[in-house]
Amino acid sequence: MTLRPYQSIAMTTALAVFSTTSLPQSAMAAESHVVPLAELQQRAQVSQTARAQNLKDLDRVLSLPQAQEALGKAKVNPNHVRIAIASLSNQELDRLAQKARTAEQEVEGGLIVGLLALIGLVVVILIVVSVMNDD
Repeated sequence: MTLRPYQSIAMTTALAVFSTTSLPQSAMAAESHVVPLAELQQRAQVSQTARAQNLKDLDRVLSLPQAQEALGKAKVNPNHVRIAIASLSNQELDRLAQKARTAEQEVEGGLIVGLLALIGLVVVILIVVSVMNDD
């Protein structure tokens, strides 16, 4: 079973709240391996910020005319692609966003390779949509 990002953040927060409210302060001080709540909150905020930026970057790339054309030729609804992308794990989303940013730079530079990379990216997204529909 794979947890969605918001589920893992919720579980981490619940665990942090439970550990800070159920253990006496002296026991928490004696345990050096307990992660402070502030650090957990900071990690969660960094993760949420990175995820939001990755989603924004992918949305921008999917809005490019070349991407819209590729999606149209494949008869894929862009909204379905966006929904499938939103369900990716943080690591999968980060990898896909990096590929999208690279493809975008190449397309803007006028390289045919960039267009091919963008089409490849759309194919990857189509596979993700296909897998999501099978579940």
